[in-house]
Amino acid sequence: MFGWLIGIVLRSIGGPSAKCRADRGKCEQVPVCDNVPLQGGNFFFPESWRYAVMATAGMVFLGVFFRPFLVVLGFAALAIVSRMYQRHIRFPLGIELGVFGTVICAVLYGPIMGAIVGLVAYPVSIVYTKEEVRYLPVALLGICAAAFAGGAVGVGSWNIVALGVGVTVLYDVLTGGIYYLVYRAPLFGGIVFGVTHVWFNYIMFSRLGEWVLNILM
Repeated sequence: MFGWLIGIVLRSIGGPSAKCRADRGKCEQVPVCDNVPLQGGNFFFPESWRYAVMATAGMVFLGVFFRPFLVVLGFAALAIVSRMYQRHIRFPLGIELGVFGTVICAVLYGPIMGAIVGLVAYPVSIVYTKEEVRYLPVALLGICAAAFAGGAVGVGSWNIVALGVGVTVLYDVLTGGIYYLVYRAPLFGGIVFGVTHVWFNYIMFSRLGEWVLNILM
């Protein structure tokens, strides 16, 4: 009699877990009595909230960490494709997207992320174009200098066209000077590359630079 009354009281104030403790003799048929979940989940942190918080954290994580890498790798892929014609036209033309992608990513995500564009694109592209590997370290040095210059200056006091053209000139003077002084590369070819490189990047930054930044910011 008293056990029945105690069971009613405990069930009314303690929920399913208390019911199992009160009717210990009847719970022997249930495999695990004390592990019966509370109805409705945690009062202070409902299950639906947990899913929402996890989904939000996942979106923030992808947006903060993976989006910059996806953008950088996308520009690196464009730079690789833009240099493929060099395999068939053995002439030093400066029509390529390495500096453009480097400057855009350096402005958006910092100089290290910007440098990754060229550090990935140039070694991969020369495998296809079959250019001389001895020039690669100089190109990588130049693209790192371009990335750090673009990331350090940014677009606060410069517009993207002036910044892009200025970084292109820096890259061409640095790499061209080393090619000529160290490797005795033909001066005429270096001048042709520099002129076409500056012209092409001026077109790219003036037509697409600000538009690309507005999309990715």
